[in-house]
Amino acid sequence: MKTGRIYRRFKATSGEKVTLRALRWEDLDSCVVFVNELVGEKRTQPNLGVMVDTKQTREQEAEWLTHQLTGIEKGSVISVVADVRGHVVGNSSVTRGSYRDTKYHGYLGIAISKNSRDVGIGVEMMRTLVKESRKAGLKTIELEVFANNPRAIHVYEKTGFRQSGRIPKKMLRNDKFIDSIIMTREL
Repeated sequence: MKTGRIYRRFKATSGEKVTLRALRWEDLDSCVVFVNELVGEKRTQPNLGVMVDTKQTREQEAEWLTHQLTGIEKGSVISVVADVRGHVVGNSSVTRGSYRDTKYHGYLGIAISKNSRDVGIGVEMMRTLVKESRKAGLKTIELEVFANNPRAIHVYEKTGFRQSGRIPKKMLRNDKFIDSIIMTREL
């Protein structure tokens, strides 16, 4: 896999032109803005599945990006970002299992910026992740989603994922425990 590789372009239902592509080093500043907007939103949106607790510095994000780009080049990470007018508005990846026994299984994570939700970007990112994961030889993918996030669950079901399990009270957010739903898909 190659950093910056373009998968496809499409028009969101909002009319915005979206490019789905792999991460590249030039995304660093856009990624800092993206993750910090999500961290800020996390305080008011308890069903948002963002795990990062604090705003990230440019240096912290550079370390994360370096790790992702290395994984892309090695074939252990499948990256799909949504780019609108040169800005990252969605970031997702599937990380291949790191052992011989798990190398055909992937772990998926995805996040979309607040102003880019509900316009078809998430569904297209998920479809691209599934397609690229299949090309990379993966046989199954799993993800976790907060049980109180019906919007995300709908997107995952729409792209072929099915509920496979539940972890009660996995997350503590705003002094309330939230169940995590495990969803899987065969490729």
